[in-house]
Amino acid sequence: MDKFEEIGQRLDKELARLRKYVEEEVAPGTEKRTARFLREVSELLTDAAKKLEARNTARETGSAKDAHS
Repeated sequence: MDKFEEIGQRLDKELARLRKYVEEEVAPGTEKRTARFLREVSELLTDAAKKLEARNTARETGSAKDAHS
């Protein structure tokens, strides 16, 4: 039974070490890349919204001209 207990303790230590590595080494880089990605997507969405608004404005302006003709 001591062997199983030793294996369990070793697994606990290794999992703690892995968790610390992920939190300190992997997560910060992932967060930076995710933030950069979200900013890029945000810019693309802003541009797309501007294009849609411009098309809508052009349609409304065209409809207003047609109504007055």
